[in-house]
Amino acid sequence: MSLHQVAHQPPTRYAAPQPHTRRNRPITDAAPLVITHHPRWVELCLCRPPRNVLDRAALEALVTALDELAPAAPLLLLTSTGRHFSTGYSVGEIPEEIFHRDPAVRASHPFEQVMEKLMGFPAPVVAAVQGDAWGGAVELLACTDLRVAAAGVRLGVPPVRLGLVYSHTGLRRMLRGFGSSLLREMVLTGEPITAARAREAGFFNRVVSADDLNNAPTELLEKMARGGPQALRGTRRILTLLEEAEVLPDHVLDEIAELRHRSWSSEEFTGARDAFMEGRPSPFDAG
Repeated sequence: MSLHQVAHQPPTRYAAPQPHTRRNRPITDAAPLVITHHPRWVELCLCRPPRNVLDRAALEALVTALDELAPAAPLLLLTSTGRHFSTGYSVGEIPEEIFHRDPAVRASHPFEQVMEKLMGFPAPVVAAVQGDAWGGAVELLACTDLRVAAAGVRLGVPPVRLGLVYSHTGLRRMLRGFGSSLLREMVLTGEPITAARAREAGFFNRVVSADDLNNAPTELLEKMARGGPQALRGTRRILTLLEEAEVLPDHVLDEIAELRHRSWSSEEFTGARDAFMEGRPSPFDAG
């Protein structure tokens, strides 16, 4: 997939100031990602409401966009449209690859590629969050630099409710954003938290009204755009290197891989998944 297969359209939200030049390409109803070129940044919008599921099509579109934008390295604005920012992976389509024992298999999946490419993108990335984010979508947000949310937003990381173990790379990224205490509560209970709690922990830089969400992210982008591009890229790279400095030994990585694969292969997961898909109570619910 190339950017020619990803929808481009004029800005409708987060559009102040209006672009002077813009690349437009045909829009298709099926396009999971809409790319809008503004004068000083590029907007990537997940556009399959209401859930904006991170399925293979959406992930591959993000991989392509990040690859093709990386050489020019514009500032990025990550948005979505609809009720949810994203509900992450569809429960019925959680792939074995991201729970595989072999790190090469895990790394080849577009979900892992998106996270790595977003973390490694040369320029800073701002996220505007208009709706709830769940599971992998929270990790996606954790890969950005600055995050702005509407006041009613909730964030949840519920894999334990399905009997699944989240990846150590994703947990590390979210750990930096939420801090240990709050992240432990989120992943061990599976319960969502409010934008206000996430703001208190430092995950969100701003929590604003839904009306103000049009302007707050672009204000941050405008302020960053006053800096030198090389300085912005260098600073982001150093911050990422500092945060990624911890290296786990091979035997620990093997243990983590085994724990995750065992969870995906277990009757716990298949029973919880089937109950969720059929609208039945979880087998883990007491009483």
